[in-house]
Amino acid sequence: MNYDPATTGRRHRRVAALAALAALLLATACVERGDAMPPSVSIREPRSGTTSATENLRIVGYAFDDEGIAAVRVDGVDLLATSAYESERGKKLVEFFFTIRDLTDGEVTVLIEAEDARGRVTVMPYRLRLDSTPPTVELTSVTPLGSGRLRVEGTVRDNSQVTSVLINGIPLAFTPAPEHAFRVDVADVAGGEVVVEDAAGNVTRRPLR
Repeated sequence: MNYDPATTGRRHRRVAALAALAALLLATACVERGDAMPPSVSIREPRSGTTSATENLRIVGYAFDDEGIAAVRVDGVDLLATSAYESERGKKLVEFFFTIRDLTDGEVTVLIEAEDARGRVTVMPYRLRLDSTPPTVELTSVTPLGSGRLRVEGTVRDNSQVTSVLINGIPLAFTPAPEHAFRVDVADVAGGEVVVEDAAGNVTRRPLR
C-alpha cells in the first residue's frame, strides 16, 4: 500500500473537523434542552443539625434553581403559597424559614421539598437533634510550671459532640467528638477557666482553681 503524507494529513484534519462539529452540535443541543438538574436545598440555621433550643425553633434555608423556584413545601405545606412569600415564587434563589414549636430533647425529621418551574422536585428529609444537655469538664490536674505557666490536664465529654474547648482563652485543636482528653500548657492568668461548647451550642465553664 502506498503511503501519501499529504492525503493522510487531509484525512486526519477532516476527522478532527467532523469531531469538532459533532461536539458543537451536542453542546448546542444541551443548551437548547436546558438544565435537567432538579433544584437544590440547603439549611443555613442551625448549621450543625443540632440545637439546644426547644421552644419556637426557627429553621432557615435556601432553595435554588436556574429556572426558578415554584414551591417550597415543609411537610406538605407550600410556604410560597403564604402572603409572606407571594413575591418569591419564580425567583432563582429563595430564602425560607419555618418554626417548630414546643419540642423536647431527641431527634425530629422534617420533609422539605423544592419544586422548580419545570416540575422537578428535590426531597430533603431534614433531621435535627435537640440537645439541651451541656458538656462536662473533668480536670485531672492543674500544675504550676513556674514563669507564669500552668499545665492543665483533663477530659471533656458530651452526649452529642464536643466542638470547642478554650483554656484561658486558648482554643484546642481537635476533631469534634463525644469525648476529648487534653494536656496543655497555658499562661497562668487571673480567673483562668475551661470553656467547653457542644454541637448544640450548650456551654460549660469550669474554673481552673
